[in-house]
Amino acid sequence: MKPEQLDTLSYYEILGVEPSAGFDEIRDAFHEFSYAYHPDYCHDDAAEQRDIAERVFRRGSEAYRVLTDPRARRLYDAQLANGELRFTRNVPPPSGKPDSWRPTH
Repeated sequence: MKPEQLDTLSYYEILGVEPSAGFDEIRDAFHEFSYAYHPDYCHDDAAEQRDIAERVFRRGSEAYRVLTDPRARRLYDAQLANGELRFTRNVPPPSGKPDSWRPTH
């Protein structure tokens, strides 16, 4: 993924999941995304490549945070329906997620 693509992709597209994806599928997609773009895996690359990886990874992390929070995801989906590709609302973190949304490690 090229950094100039970031502004043209939805969070679903960045992570490579369908809008109907559940938590496990999003988590797995983010893990794959992380292996490809995490800046720590680029420590031997040129500074410019590390900067690109960091920018892409930040957007993927943003996508993961929004898509795994049911409330933020509902708000994002409404924004997305209006053509807004980035989550622009400031939603406080939920105090607790339903068990079905809790990550398992």
